[in-house]
Amino acid sequence: MRDRASTADHRRLGIAGGTLVLWTLVTIFGVGARSDPIELEDLTTSGIAWQVLAAGLLLVAVIAWRRWRDMGFRAPTPGTLRLLWLPGLILMLLFALLLALGLPAPVTVLLVLVNTLLVGFSEEVMFRGVLFRALRTRLSIWPAILWTTAAFGAVHVFNGFLTGHFALAALQAVAASCTGLMLMAIVLRTGSLWVAIVLHAAWDWVTFLVVLSAGAQSELQEVPGGGAALPELSAGQLVAPFLLVLPNLLYGLWLLRRIHLRPVAVDLAAR
Repeated sequence: MRDRASTADHRRLGIAGGTLVLWTLVTIFGVGARSDPIELEDLTTSGIAWQVLAAGLLLVAVIAWRRWRDMGFRAPTPGTLRLLWLPGLILMLLFALLLALGLPAPVTVLLVLVNTLLVGFSEEVMFRGVLFRALRTRLSIWPAILWTTAAFGAVHVFNGFLTGHFALAALQAVAASCTGLMLMAIVLRTGSLWVAIVLHAAWDWVTFLVVLSAGAQSELQEVPGGGAALPELSAGQLVAPFLLVLPNLLYGLWLLRRIHLRPVAVDLAAR
């Protein structure tokens, strides 16, 4: 029995790696060939993200096939939801900004919500679920955390194939890694992947709506004759996204302090 379990653990990382490759192909290239670039916020409002849904179903199929029971699909450990105070506060501030800018049309708000829920489920199951749990069969806790976080950030570079802006995609990758570390900490401290899925979806939902509302305001401020009143992106505007996610990075590191010494909720739940 132990030999069989050891063989299964040995194969698990390879299966998870292959799943990651297929998941990336479906998620990024499932939209088909495009003759012109499209911004990510436009993808969230152009209809249901069927490729993201397909990627999520792929993960569900793999998990069912391999009978992996340690993904963290469970209620959070009692008392751990209070750890969400900082991301919750940031989300409230972002929502206040959204209200100040003006909410998009209700249909747009709902469509973005559906798509960000799909993204939150798909990305969390892929990285903080399938990949992380596979890495834990071969690595200790911190190397598994760092490899998972790095992979989560790196996959965002492929957004450049959609937007045509690989430099901006690289910046998104770094920002995603910062938030990804916090999401990893939330999973480990609460023992629940569902908490990270909801938090991830809420973060994307509010930030996409803020971008859409800010873009609508910019269009209203265009100079007659086609010139835009707003200048090109400055260094400060490029740094702003990192200032936004910096609290996530620092909070994630704080939550993970001495993680190698304490019982990990998600590990205990898997036993």
